[in-house]
Amino acid sequence: MKKQVRKEKLNGEIKFQNIRLTGEGFKGEIVTLKEALAKANGLGLDLVLVTETNDIGVCKIMNYEKFMYEQSKKPKNKGLDVKEVKLGPNMAENDLEYRTKHIIEFLQKGHKVKLSMQFRGRQMAFVDKGQELMLKLILNLEDYGSAESIPKLEGKKLISTLKPKAKK
Repeated sequence: MKKQVRKEKLNGEIKFQNIRLTGEGFKGEIVTLKEALAKANGLGLDLVLVTETNDIGVCKIMNYEKFMYEQSKKPKNKGLDVKEVKLGPNMAENDLEYRTKHIIEFLQKGHKVKLSMQFRGRQMAFVDKGQELMLKLILNLEDYGSAESIPKLEGKKLISTLKPKAKK
């Protein structure tokens, strides 16, 4: 089993003379390192260095093992989800509106949206019509998101990706 490397400095590893204490019951008071260690030991907790600023380190008195256990149980953020919406080159207007409504929902939730349009058989003769339809859709969604790239033809698929607008 691989041993985890700690990022935070604990108890005796802290080298500051004066420390600002934060956490439950402490309102940012400045004390010496010895006083802070005595308070932490008195409570049966650890003194953890949170940030290092100039001459004063900011420390928190907490149960470090419990903190690390809770951090390991938190779900890891895998980045943005990518939702795929499939389109057809001969889509009716109402189908396009229905898909547009869903794309807007995805973008407002902060997801990226991958637009894909599959061409089959004789439809390959109308790739330009498909590109036109996809560009029209991207322009309609300009208020909610922006295209990362113009629609590209990869084999028999026309693909483009939309990213959500940054929230203000």
